[in-house]
Amino acid sequence: MMVPSLPTGSLHPRIDAALASLPTHLVERTRAIAKPSTRDLRNEDTIPSGPVVYWTHHAQRVDENPALDVARIIAARLQRPLLVYQGLSQSYRYASDRHHIFQLQSAKVLSRSYRNLGMRYALHVETEEDSERSLLRLANLACLLVTDDFPGEPTLRWMERLAHLPNLNLLAVDTACVVPMQLVGRAFDRAFAYRDATKKLYQERVDLLWPCVDENPEPYARDLPFQAIDIENCDLWELVARCRIDHGVPAVADTVGGSDAGYQRWQAFLEGPCRHYAAKRNDPLAGVASRMSAYLHYGMVSPMRLAREANARKAEKYLDELLIWRELAYSFCFYRPDHASLSALPHWATQTLMEHESDPRSAIYSWESLARAKTDDRLWNACQESLIRHGELHNNVRMTWGKAMLHWTSNAASALEWLIDLNHRFALDGRDPASYGGILWCLGQFDRPFTPEQSVLGTVRDRPTEEHARRIKLDAYENHVRRPICSKSIRVAIVGAGLAGSMCARTLVDQGIGVTLFEKSRGPSGRCATRRGDDHILFDHGAPYIEFTDRRWDLYVRSWEQDGILAPWHGNFVQWQGNALLPQPSTRMRWVGVSGMNRLGKHLAEDLHVVPQTLVSRVRERNSAHELIATRTDHASIEEELSLGAFDVVVFAVPAEQARPLVPSTCSWYRDLPTESHSPCWTLMVSFQNRWDVPFDGARSHDGPFAW
Repeated sequence: MMVPSLPTGSLHPRIDAALASLPTHLVERTRAIAKPSTRDLRNEDTIPSGPVVYWTHHAQRVDENPALDVARIIAARLQRPLLVYQGLSQSYRYASDRHHIFQLQSAKVLSRSYRNLGMRYALHVETEEDSERSLLRLANLACLLVTDDFPGEPTLRWMERLAHLPNLNLLAVDTACVVPMQLVGRAFDRAFAYRDATKKLYQERVDLLWPCVDENPEPYARDLPFQAIDIENCDLWELVARCRIDHGVPAVADTVGGSDAGYQRWQAFLEGPCRHYAAKRNDPLAGVASRMSAYLHYGMVSPMRLAREANARKAEKYLDELLIWRELAYSFCFYRPDHASLSALPHWATQTLMEHESDPRSAIYSWESLARAKTDDRLWNACQESLIRHGELHNNVRMTWGKAMLHWTSNAASALEWLIDLNHRFALDGRDPASYGGILWCLGQFDRPFTPEQSVLGTVRDRPTEEHARRIKLDAYENHVRRPICSKSIRVAIVGAGLAGSMCARTLVDQGIGVTLFEKSRGPSGRCATRRGDDHILFDHGAPYIEFTDRRWDLYVRSWEQDGILAPWHGNFVQWQGNALLPQPSTRMRWVGVSGMNRLGKHLAEDLHVVPQTLVSRVRERNSAHELIATRTDHASIEEELSLGAFDVVVFAVPAEQARPLVPSTCSWYRDLPTESHSPCWTLMVSFQNRWDVPFDGARSHDGPFAW
């Protein structure tokens, strides 16, 4: 049996003594992670100077927070000041507007709550301009670092790095489970076995009121080794815009982050849907789901409180989901660090899936087709749209959504990769151990073999989408997931249908927002332009190829290659110096559009409302809207203005010098527009009667009139 990879051991003697004196309900949740390799053995009463730091990440609450309680008690007994620290990195996988905004909304609540408690709370948000390693600096400053014990990424990776600091005293406290993970003892592969093994533990804890902590250590008053954010007086959207994250996954409008919003949703569930949960929980249209998974994932609400209050209402089915299935997954991930790989599956599941790997699939979809809900399956698309728009998916249809992946990928490893990616990318509870529990269940985990064997799945249980679609009102479910994300309809105009404008437009359209693209040329693509000459000769007279410099594009590029939109250009490229041709290798792949460089732009603009050959001449403010004006010339060479309509939001996806005459001078960012002008780039398009034997496919030159 695999065990947590983090080292455990004793800390400084005085910290060990303070730890041993903790109340039982905290001792059972706390483990020492790193043992200092060096310390002054002549005076073990001396501990490093500096504060006790509570690093919060998955217990974003002040109520019933075991890690905060441990930090307060030990700081008081060591007579050290206390600092509460939260960091928001831009480098972890799946970092996006969605996860950032949700956590920053929570941070506003946390800042106010800690201020009301008389504690110092410091938030650091990593941006492109400020990439300080604030956590590492605090770890070197602190006499003790206390944090939430979370068995998942990216926290585990950060904890492993901290554990190697030679003199760090580090405690991890289980804040997520009613029965602490370290009491469970091992990873269970069946729910009934976990239920039997933990029955007494739950009986002893489910009704307990969480004890209050009286200790109030002095707040840390010295300067911080990083620039903290004044989150209560901060423009969240402007802050997030400065982060190098995935801005193609927008924030969820109908789920606001923070304990206040979480408990408000919980109270509404208790007062209404809770009484019908047992009978109607499998119907995604019944409205009885608690929708608490995102708040539980980030620890914005206390699982102990939820369990206690659900138990008071005899909500046995809900408790089974909250305690057994959710905490089964937590303990599984805690004891199985390989929970994101096929090796975590039971042997029978991996064997049967491998045996059926060569079975024909009903379809093989690219990642982009799956991510944008563009399959041929209506129910699956509706499920994916729920993730895209609302960041959540009803648990019962989520299992059907996951099972379908085995039929649409070439093997189980690819199915697991796509399930993890789509869930973590779009779901607000992505990366949660409960998410891994659900994903692995789709591939056979926590389940038994089913006979007779079937194609593709072997003895893994199937949940065909067509059968599930017959059990629900599919039209009504589609309407439910496509409900507006905003309280009123928003009209958006985008000026410029190049790659940036088209990508922006379809991101908004995927969120259900109406968008109109205005393009001065005959079609989309912008600088990735293609012109057809005589004899059907194609000229790529704009960008000759594309290089992708950011790994966030990797899955898109793989999809575009799979779908025949882009292809790698393995050409011979040289540097032309005088009469010499010098090799010019590239460290990046060069990509070209299949049948022309405008192929990608056309693909991005599919299903979008594009108004071509329309040159927007100015934007006129009209009440609270923006009216776009185009100027056209009639047959008598008389110019006249034409209104293109009024819009709530206008996006300029054109060079700054083209945008400047259009943007109203009253716009807050008008003065920030660059004033430099672009230098023209002339393209000569020539065709010959016969093909030339040229010893290269592309040449760059710094001499003479030709640059490329």
